[in-house]
Formats: sequence, structure tokens, C-alpha cells
Amino acid sequence: MARRNRQKTAASSTGDAQLVGKERFLDLLRTRQLIIEPMLDPQSQIRHVGVDLRLDCFFREFVRTEHPYVTPAKDSDDTVLREIEPFRDSFFLQPGEFALAQSLEYIALPNILLGILNGRSSLGRRGLVVHATANVVDPGWKGHLVFELANLGTMPIQLVPLMRVARIIFLQVGAVESYAGQYEGQIRITPPKADEFVSELRKRGLLRQEQ
Repeated sequence: MARRNRQKTAASSTGDAQLVGKERFLDLLRTRQLIIEPMLDPQSQIRHVGVDLRLDCFFREFVRTEHPYVTPAKDSDDTVLREIEPFRDSFFLQPGEFALAQSLEYIALPNILLGILNGRSSLGRRGLVVHATANVVDPGWKGHLVFELANLGTMPIQLVPLMRVARIIFLQVGAVESYAGQYEGQIRITPPKADEFVSELRKRGLLRQEQ
């Protein structure tokens, strides 16, 4: 009991973080403080640390447009959302290509949990990057997580809906303000939003434009 009290104190102290193990993870699920649904096969998905996430059937592909380059100064208009048939169709990510996908599971974190997302090593060894940059899930996040998929290999990679593609682990932190960003409550893959700083520079005519 004393050990648990020390752990609880450490986890709630400002600036401290504690890795959430399986016992604590199951308790968070049971009390509905943490929501991960649907979990098709808890026995195989729940690990000693973290939980495996499955691939949904929605993909957002990047396409070529008449614009000379992609700019963070405005909302993206160079993507197309695709839905493929589960149990029948696959999505093939070509070498050197990039696409967005999402988790099958809807996830809702309390404001005391921080999530860290990583791709599965078996896919990484085939050249698949599951998160190009954004692998931190903020406390209070609610929605489907987006996977930033890139194929670094030399052959197309077959991606099948409902396959396990990533693992998320959790750190318990002191209570913080819940996430309230532009992707809050994401149900379908949201296209990239404009960067406010770059957009303002462009609006004021301070940013040089490539000819």
C-alpha cells in the first residue's frame, strides 16, 4: 500500500510522469477514465505496457495540383479521402509516397494521461513509417488518431483494414488543461490546417513567393 501511495504521489506531482503499466491501464479502462473502443481482441492488443491499435478503412491521399508547391500558409486542398472495403480490399502505399490513415479505435484520454504513439517494429522492418512527426497524444484528447504513413522501402506495402499497425503507451502526469486544438473530436481524417504564423506573414506580404 505504501508503495502505491508513493507512486500516486509521484504521478500527481507537477513535472513528474509515470509509465502506466498493464494493471493501471486496465483499471483506467474499467472505470471509464480512459476510453479505447472498439477493442476487437483485448487479449492480443493489450500489452504489458500500452495497447496495439488497428487500422481503419479510411485513407487520405495526397494528389498533385496546379499549385507549384505545398504551403503551410493555407488549409490543404491537395488531398482526397478514400474508403476501402474491409475484409476484401487493401490500400497499397507506393515507395516514396505519403498518406494519412486513422485508428479504428476511438480514444478519449483523461487530462492526467499523455500518449506516445509508435509504429510496430514488424512493419518498420518492411519500410513503413507510421508517424512521420506527430507521435504525442495530448492529455484530454478525444477522437480517432491519425497515422502519418510513409513508405521508405523499394516495394509497395500492402495495408489491410483492421490490421495492427501501431502501439500507444501512456504516461500519467499531473492534471493539466485538456487538449482543445484544431483536431479535437476528429472522427474522419482532417486535412492539414493552415499555420497561423505563416498565414499571417503571407497575408501581410512579407513572405517571398516562389516563382
